[in-house]
Amino acid sequence: MADDRKQTIINEIKYWKTNRLLPAEYCDYLLALYSEGDGSHDGKQAAVLEKPRSSPISAVFLVLTLILLPLSFLVIYFTEMDMIMQTGLLSSFVLIAFIHAIRLNYARSMFFQFPLIIGLLIALLLTVSVISHYSAGNTAIFVSVPFHSLIWFYIGWKLKIKYLQISGVIGMLLVTILIVL
Repeated sequence: MADDRKQTIINEIKYWKTNRLLPAEYCDYLLALYSEGDGSHDGKQAAVLEKPRSSPISAVFLVLTLILLPLSFLVIYFTEMDMIMQTGLLSSFVLIAFIHAIRLNYARSMFFQFPLIIGLLIALLLTVSVISHYSAGNTAIFVSVPFHSLIWFYIGWKLKIKYLQISGVIGMLLVTILIVL
């Protein structure tokens, strides 16, 4: 195969890899195949494999996301807002945290776990707050907390986050023990 044609194919595979059009493993295989095992690709290979650097704006968003949990307690326990307004505000907090977690996960940052956990905790707090406001007994809470624990376990299993799996199991066990006793 002509060298210029090989170089065009190699450049196209690098483009696929940087824009995540194919998984990185496939691109590495194709690069090794078309470069005939030669590891040098014009020095651009190092730039492709280099980890993205975190920006100061990302750090600011992470800190703001971490502030959402104490702010949620403030909204629930120390304000005189109507329950519908509290629910809307806390739902927006959950949405903000999840969007930030998805954005960080897409950027392959290990910090995506912080907004994910904050979002899950605020969602649990929101559910318990709404149920305790509209329900007289605790039976609905005994249903919603294991439901949240199952969601935590599933997300932990899917994303391979051990402590989230353990938290889900512990939540289920504690509610089971509480119901039995």
